[in-house]
Amino acid sequence: MREMIGRINPALIVEDQTCAFELPRAILTTAQEKNLDWLKLFTLAWQESDFDCHAKNPKDKGGAYGPYQIRRLWKDVAGDPRHRYFDPHMSTNRVAAVLHYYQETPRFGELVERRFKNPLLCLYNSGEPNRVNMKYCRKIGKKLNKMRQAWQEFHKGSLVAVEDRKSLPNALIVE
Repeated sequence: MREMIGRINPALIVEDQTCAFELPRAILTTAQEKNLDWLKLFTLAWQESDFDCHAKNPKDKGGAYGPYQIRRLWKDVAGDPRHRYFDPHMSTNRVAAVLHYYQETPRFGELVERRFKNPLLCLYNSGEPNRVNMKYCRKIGKKLNKMRQAWQEFHKGSLVAVEDRKSLPNALIVE
């Protein structure tokens, strides 16, 4: 995962090594447990905070915290985001609760009917009653496409490495 982050955002400076190690793990675990697309969770963390577990948005009057910039207005759905907002596992579980909430709204169904490519990601920024922020929607869609491409390239590279291992002497294979 760290290599993939480097592919999609080579200029990213990682200040919290624990976050850099735990956030991808939290994303994969939560995605499996909550039946969500891990690429979308990964893309949200990139879009909202550049994978920074300690991100706080001082411009947001309602307060937005952590890698997913969860706002206090989500307290009833996801818990108080100020409490341990820097914890990758807690933040990822909170964003999963918000996404599941949005999947059950009529607004989500409306965006699906209107053939939005990423209705869930679009709703995450604009909210249920508001107009869709098309600029955000396009931006996060491009990032999701970059994520998919980076994952495909990474995965192909991994497969090549596995295939090449057959021709290597056992002494050169590091597990």
